[in-house]
Amino acid sequence: MQCLAKRARYSIEAQEGPGSIPDYIKEFKTVFAKEDFDVLLEYCCWDHAIELLFGSEPKLSKMYPLSPVEQKELDAFLKENLHTGQI
Repeated sequence: MQCLAKRARYSIEAQEGPGSIPDYIKEFKTVFAKEDFDVLLEYCCWDHAIELLFGSEPKLSKMYPLSPVEQKELDAFLKENLHTGQI
């Protein structure tokens, strides 16, 4: 499945250039806007907590191995959003 997504992305970039947004996605541009991400939604009645089991410990390995480029982007995202209090 991941291979299909990668091929589709490379196909789109080859047709429209890297970093460009395909026409069929442009109508949803506001959904992914940076400004909207910086505003948290209000608490709703369907919000829920994840109950943790007493004495359980997280696994010490990565669930999804990342390439060095992906890891660098993830680290930058986490650093920025931890700094701004989003996460």
